[in-house]
Parts: sequence; structure tokens; C-alpha cells
Amino acid sequence: MRLLRFFKKDMAREVSDWVREGLIEPAQGEAILAQYGAKMEDATDSSLGYFMLTALAVLFVGLALILIVSHNWDEIPRLTRMLGLVFITLAVNLQGMRLMLTGSDKAGIFWLFFGSICYGATIMLIAQIYHIGEHFPDGILYWSLGVLPLIFITRSRLITFLCLGLATIWALVEIEIEFFPSIYPLFMIAGIWLAWVRKDSVLLLLSGLAGLIFWVNILLAWIGGEWYTFEAIIDQIPGTIAIGLFLTGSSWLLMRHADSRLKRYGQILHLWLIRGSLLLLFVLSFSDVWQEFSKEDYLFGLFTPLIILIGGIAAFFLSKPSGSNAYGPVLLNTLFFFLSFLWIHLGNVNEMWLAIITNLMLLFTGLWLIHRGIEDSTTQFFYTGVGVLLITALLRYFDLIGDYIGGAILFIVAALILFGAARYWQSQKFKKEGANA
Repeated sequence: MRLLRFFKKDMAREVSDWVREGLIEPAQGEAILAQYGAKMEDATDSSLGYFMLTALAVLFVGLALILIVSHNWDEIPRLTRMLGLVFITLAVNLQGMRLMLTGSDKAGIFWLFFGSICYGATIMLIAQIYHIGEHFPDGILYWSLGVLPLIFITRSRLITFLCLGLATIWALVEIEIEFFPSIYPLFMIAGIWLAWVRKDSVLLLLSGLAGLIFWVNILLAWIGGEWYTFEAIIDQIPGTIAIGLFLTGSSWLLMRHADSRLKRYGQILHLWLIRGSLLLLFVLSFSDVWQEFSKEDYLFGLFTPLIILIGGIAAFFLSKPSGSNAYGPVLLNTLFFFLSFLWIHLGNVNEMWLAIITNLMLLFTGLWLIHRGIEDSTTQFFYTGVGVLLITALLRYFDLIGDYIGGAILFIVAALILFGAARYWQSQKFKKEGANA
């Protein structure tokens, strides 16, 4: 993905040169770049390295200021300290807003980023002056809430990541002392909103979605702990699976979007969901894991596996217009996870059979990825599929299912699939070369 970003910038510069030399019209240049999700403005964008170094420099200036002030803190009168903190915070933020209003957006964002740090330092130091510390995570929360409006004012990724980072620290501290971070999704939704509006920050989109999934799991643990403590429950796994299925359908919906930048969102989201599902299947490929699951009690009863079915049905209808490559895997995964957890819920479960079926799911997934990689000429899917088959075989080498004969059969099946995939790849390559000739 990093190479793709560099390619887009280089292409934008090249097309800009063509327009400047009169080889093509500006409209033609924009049309060419639109096919690759790029714009003419990308040619003049400052590099990410310069932006990050400047942001870190501003951060260190803020930290240096805090250290200098804190070193001489006790020697300054209380009222002077408070007024000085308020004045510095207001001055820095007003300067940032002034620069934003005059069109100097990047300079204004750096000033507001510095002002956000000053705002947090002001909260902490004023709390120290007046010995306010009944529930100390509130200071981090007020800091996050103070930065939150700047997301909508500046639409800056830098400030948004600062806000999301502060909100996450607050949530983790709250959880550590057994308090529930109820408004945490507010910050994640703001990050997702900005990613959707800007259409140029996959990391922001993934961070927001990961934050929401984290909060749902914390909510389930809070319910499992009878609303006053956190306790991990088995319902968290089916709940996360249901969310993952729904997001899979949503990724296919994005990949059908006319906007190439939103289409890229869908592609990367889909890729990470595949990675997450593979990781889960690798864990579930051991019978001991299913055995542990079978010993747990469902907090929500039969509704727990049903939520998988609901998420899968929604994903099916979202992905169906994209074809069998989309809705086929969604349907297969929905049925697998729903029936597996339903079996556990109803009792008399055979953990060995569940482990065997999970390994077959891994084989089918690897085969599907290889087929899709060949069909779409996407090496990333092809090599991921090959990797899935090899890792599955390696895991079964250390943890044989059934007996040695069963393990040997599994290795032979994996070898046949790899050999067949290689031959199929070669035949498709020859067909394309013949068609081009």
C-alpha cells in the first residue's frame, strides 16, 4: 500500500508535467488520475515524512514548555499560574484559528495541535493547583472533549489522531479502575466521519472501526460482570464475528462505489477482515479451544448464535450484487460459525469434529484465495492462500488431528491443492498470453 501511495504521487507529478507542457488538457489529466484514485493536487502535497517530523517537533516543544513550567511551579503565585496557563492556551489556539481563517491551513493546524497540548497541560496543572483529583481520568476525558470540536473545524488527521489517542487512553484508564467508558464511541464515530469526508485516510477508518469493536467487547464484558466489573464472556466471540460479517458485506458495498477512493477503503477493509478471520480460524483449528468454549455458559442464551446469523444475513444482502466471489464466502462463514456455536449451545458437542471442520474451512479459504488471486491477477490474495495452506499443514504437524494417518491425509490434500493451484495459475497465464497474441 505504501508503494501504491508513492506511485500515485509520482503519477500525479508526471501528469502535471504533461499538462504544463501542453501535451494533454487539464480535464484529461484529471480523468487519467481519477482512474487510479489520485488528483492533480497530489503532485504538490508535502511529503508525509516532513509533516510527521514537524508534528513531532511541535509535540516536543510542548513537552519542553511543560517541563520548564513544572520545574519552577511552586515559586509562581497560584493566581498567576492559573491566569498564565489560561492565557497561553487561549493565545496559541486563537493564533491557530487566525491562520486557518486567513488560508494558512497547515500552519494553523500545527498551532492548534500545539494549543491542544497546552489545553491538556492546563487542565492537569490547574487540577494540581486546586487539588482536584477525585476521579483523575476525568482530566483526560475533558482534554479529549476539548479537542473533539477541532476535528469538525479543521478536518485534520493529525488532530483527530490526537483526540482518538487521548480518548483511548481515557477508556483504558477507566477500565483499569473498573469504570465503564460509556461515551468512547463518540470519538471513534468522529474519526470515521472524517475518514469518510476526506476519503484519504484508511488508517483513520480502520482505527475508528477497531475502536468501536473494542467498545462493544468491553460493553459485553461489563454486562457479564453484572454492571459493576468486567468479566470476559464467550458471547464476545460470536458478537465480534457478527460485526466482522457485517463489515465484510459493507466492504463489498464500498468496493462497488463509483468513487475510486471509497472503493480503495472497501478493498483495504476487506483485506484486513480476511486477515482477522484467518487468525480466528487458526485459533479455532485446535480441538482444545473448542473444548474450552463448550465449558462456558452463554449469557444471552440462544440469541448469541442468532446474532451471527443476523450479521451474516445482512452481509449476504450487502455483498450479493458483487457476485459469487463476494456472497459465497460470506454465506459459508455465516453457516459455519452459526452452526458451530449453536451446537455448543445445545450441548453434546464433539470438539474433534469441530476442529476438523475448522481445518477444512481453512483449506477451502486458502483455495478460494488462490482462485481469486488468479482470477483477479492479484498476487496478494494468491500468496495469502498459499500461506494459509502451508501454515495449516504446519500447525497440524505439531497437533495432529486424530492419528498419524489423518495428519498424512491432510498433508497430501494440501499438496494436491497447491499442485492444482500451480497448474491452474499456469494454464490461466497461457490463456491470457494467447488472447493477447
